[in-house]
Amino acid sequence: MAGLIYIWLNFENKNFLTTKIWVAKEYVTPKTFFSRPPEEKKESNWLFFGDLMLDRNVGATIKENGLNYIFSNIISEKEYFFEGYDIVSANLEGAVTKDGEHYAPDVIYDFAFSPELIKKLNQDYNFNFFTIANNHVTDQGTTGFQETRINLDNLNIDHVGCPDAQVEECNKKILDKGDYTLGMLGYSMVYHMLDSQNAIKQVQEMASSTDFVIVNIHWGVEYEHQFNKIQQNLAHDFIDAGADIIIGHHPHVVQGMEIYKEKPIFYSLGNFVFDQYFSLDTQEELAVKINYQKNKIDLELIPLKSKASQIRLMNEEEKQEFLNKFFLWSQAKEDYHEQIISGNISLKINK
Repeated sequence: MAGLIYIWLNFENKNFLTTKIWVAKEYVTPKTFFSRPPEEKKESNWLFFGDLMLDRNVGATIKENGLNYIFSNIISEKEYFFEGYDIVSANLEGAVTKDGEHYAPDVIYDFAFSPELIKKLNQDYNFNFFTIANNHVTDQGTTGFQETRINLDNLNIDHVGCPDAQVEECNKKILDKGDYTLGMLGYSMVYHMLDSQNAIKQVQEMASSTDFVIVNIHWGVEYEHQFNKIQQNLAHDFIDAGADIIIGHHPHVVQGMEIYKEKPIFYSLGNFVFDQYFSLDTQEELAVKINYQKNKIDLELIPLKSKASQIRLMNEEEKQEFLNKFFLWSQAKEDYHEQIISGNISLKINK
């Protein structure tokens, strides 16, 4: 028999009847003949940034020039920079209160943003997920933290995170993306050590009930490019418990990365939007683009530079110089050297 032609009728679309035709070069059994065609690969793109703060000098700049001023250089260099992602995320450094009001207690570094400003971030730049586990989400007290969660919910912006060192239900969220489920976790350990035992249990629960687990964590020593042993030990514990990637922030500078058991750990992405204009290091930043498929993830490292809170992409010379430094801050096998300094890393997913 030279071959068989068979037709698959698709009745799932109520408005149209579609057909697909295959030619079988060999005899096929009835079981094979009547089976569904193979499903297409799961694929999704995510974009992660570091610390996002829209108060103080940044707030004054926005008030004078508009929010678009902050991102205008990126948009002019790459028109669709924020588009085409299922998730665009950053660490939101402050509370989202009514009209951006500041409440007691008064603290030295005291950040609050209006819901209208966050809404514009969502509408104009597609930010649809924030980690709020950090040392500034309680700048406006318990009331400010509760308002932050309510206001983000009202804006239909997903979020995760509890106040510093806490491990509660607010640390975790499952995102149902149709073809896959994503387990999101957010922790902060700035003023106190995290309850790592219960945090690890949350990671294990997420790993057993979702397709992919991302841990966002606020940690490390400010202005230090080198991550420390406390960070590393906890990161390894999270991955041993089932985390697939770790996104860190808080030091206000970029820290190195590590690939542990084929899982990437970004110890700090540095600032994204902030008003720490006193050094070049606090104005060199890193974004990470993640392409997720069923059996692998591809990472693209996107170095950024800011001046007076206005962000731009690094040019090729700046980018290469930055990635060379980034590799020196990192701990990775020599096998990954070329990938890291090229800014493109491909890793297998073993599940």
